[in-house]
Amino acid sequence: MAKRVIIIASGETERRALPHLSRHLENHSVTLIEIRIPPHNRAIDAVMAERLIKAAWYANLHDPPDKFVLLIDLDGSDPETMLEPIRSRISKLRRGISADILCAYAQQHLEAWYFADAQNLREYL
Repeated sequence: MAKRVIIIASGETERRALPHLSRHLENHSVTLIEIRIPPHNRAIDAVMAERLIKAAWYANLHDPPDKFVLLIDLDGSDPETMLEPIRSRISKLRRGISADILCAYAQQHLEAWYFADAQNLREYL
């Protein structure tokens, strides 16, 4: 049975790129249900992460996801400083949401490469 995944990402660039970057996961029984981003270009902080997860969970109650992946944009901040409050807040969601919730962040050098050479990345994809 395929794992159903919802990705919560920082913005429109990620929302548009991630379907292409994750397409290969279909070969490993992973189905990307959707990619959600915060409204009005807001950052993903602990409160926003909780809201987006809850909204996605309750919108998919008929066939709930197995996993959420939060992709956090660090904007040059220390990863643990940014992720600790988010992890703390989403750990409380475990009572009502049975899906795994994972946090990840972009490695700065890879993200810089993506934006610096978008043409070649598009050709590669």
